Amino acid sequence: MAIRFLEKIITLVFDALALSLAFGLTFWLRYQSGFFPETYNPLLDFSDYLFPGQIITACWIVLFFFCGLYRDWYREGRLDEFYVVCRTVLIGMLLLALITGAPQIIAFAQSGRAAVLFTRTKTVTLLTYGIVTFFLVAVNRFAIHTFLAWLLRKGIGVSKVLIIGANASGAELERDLQRYPQLGHKVAGFIDNDGRKRGSFYGGLPVFGTYADIPAVVKREFIAGIIISRVSNSPQEILRIVEYCGDLHITIHVAPSLSDVVAGHLKTNQIFGTPLMVLLQDHLPPWQAQIKRTIDFLVAAGVLLIGAPLWLTLAALIRLATPGAALFKQERIGQYGKPFIMYKFRSMYIDAEKRTGPTWATENDPRITPIGRFIRKTRFDEIPQFVNVLKGDMSLVGPRPERAFFIEQLKKEIPWYVQRIKMKPGITGWAQVKHKYDASIEDVKQKVMFDLYYFENMSLLLDLKIIFLTLSVVVTGKGAH
Repeated sequence: MAIRFLEKIITLVFDALALSLAFGLTFWLRYQSGFFPETYNPLLDFSDYLFPGQIITACWIVLFFFCGLYRDWYREGRLDEFYVVCRTVLIGMLLLALITGAPQIIAFAQSGRAAVLFTRTKTVTLLTYGIVTFFLVAVNRFAIHTFLAWLLRKGIGVSKVLIIGANASGAELERDLQRYPQLGHKVAGFIDNDGRKRGSFYGGLPVFGTYADIPAVVKREFIAGIIISRVSNSPQEILRIVEYCGDLHITIHVAPSLSDVVAGHLKTNQIFGTPLMVLLQDHLPPWQAQIKRTIDFLVAAGVLLIGAPLWLTLAALIRLATPGAALFKQERIGQYGKPFIMYKFRSMYIDAEKRTGPTWATENDPRITPIGRFIRKTRFDEIPQFVNVLKGDMSLVGPRPERAFFIEQLKKEIPWYVQRIKMKPGITGWAQVKHKYDASIEDVKQKVMFDLYYFENMSLLLDLKIIFLTLSVVVTGKGAH
C-alpha cells in the first residue's frame, strides 16, 4: 500500500526532526533556561554541539530501524507502539550512558578502586534527554498515525480489496471494512465461483467473475489484497484460490472458520473485532527483512569490490578455455513471479541446450566444460549473482531462482509451490546446503520441501547458519547445484 510506505517515510523524517529537537531542547533546559542553576551557562554556544547532535540523531534512527519501529503499526495498538518506543529509548540511553561514561570506566579499571562513574550533572542531563526524547518521539508518532487515519477515513490513500464469496459471510466482512475505514481497505467487489453471478451485483458491489478471473481482475482493478470468506470447508477449494493468486503480489486473508484447512500456514490478525487469518504470510518480521536487505547490499558490494582481481582473472580463464562469453545470462523468475536476468560465470559449452531443450544438469553432464566443473564445485560460478543482489532481484539466502518452463511444471506437481514464489530467490539456501544438485523433478520436489522449511522458519539466525554451511561447502568442495 502506497499510504503505508508514505507513512513510514513521513515517520522517519519527523522522527529525525523530533530527535534533533530533543537534543536542542535538552541543551536549552539544562544550560540556558535557568531551571537548573547548577548548570546554567548563558554564554555556552549551541553551535559547537550541532555536529555531535546530528551524529547522535543518526544513531537514534539506526537504533529505531533495528528495533522495528518502522514496521507496519496499523494492525497493532497504540500502546504496543508506545511500549516499543519506551523500550528503544531506554536501550539508547543505556548505550549513551555507557559511551559517555567510558573515560570513568577506563579510569576505574586502571586505578583498581571504586569510583563514581557518573557525576550528578551527567545523570540529570541524561535523564532529561531521555524523557524529552521519549515524549517528542511518542507525540510525533501519535500525531502522524492520527492524521493518516483521518486521511484514510476520508478515502485518501485507501487500497482496494476483493472478497471471495458473494454470500452472507462476504457481505458481513464488507460491512466490517466499511465500519472501520481507518484500516485503509476499500472493497472493490466480489469474486464467486458460481459463474451465474458474473456481471451481477451483490450488496451493491459488482461480482467480477470466478476464481479463474482473479489475476485479470487484480491487474485491471489495481487490487492490493483479497479476503476469502466462508466459501467452502474443502482444503482443495482454498488451494484452488491460492493457486490463482500464486504469482500476484497481494495479501491473502481467510475467514477464521477455515483456519484448520491450512493449519500452520496462517497468522492471525484482528480487524476491530473481526478476526482474519493471513495466508502465506511473510514469516520474517519487516524490521528483520530491512536488516537482511542491508546485509545483502553490504556483503554483495564487498565481495564484488574486494575480489574484483580474482573475478576478472576467472573471467579471462573462461574466455581462454572455451569459445564464448565468460558471463552467462538467463531469464529467471523472482519474487511474486517477476522475471529478471540472472548472471553466472559460464560453466557449459555455448548453445548447450540447443538440442536438448531446457533440462537439469547431471553429475557428469557432458555439457559442462573442464573449468566449469571447477567453478561449479567451488560455486565460483555464482559470483556474478552478487550483481543481482545489489539490484534487489536476489538475496544472499533464499530459494534458487527457477526458469518459467520448470515453474509451470512444478506448480502442477507440487502442492504449495506458490509459497516458494513469494520468497525472494537467493544465491544459496537451506535446500542447497541440505541436498545435492537437481538431476530430476524428484530432486526439485525434495528441494522445495527444504525451501518450505526455510519459509516457515525464516530468521536472520537461520540465514547466518546457511551462510556458514555454504562457506563450508566452498572450502571442502562438496556438492554443487
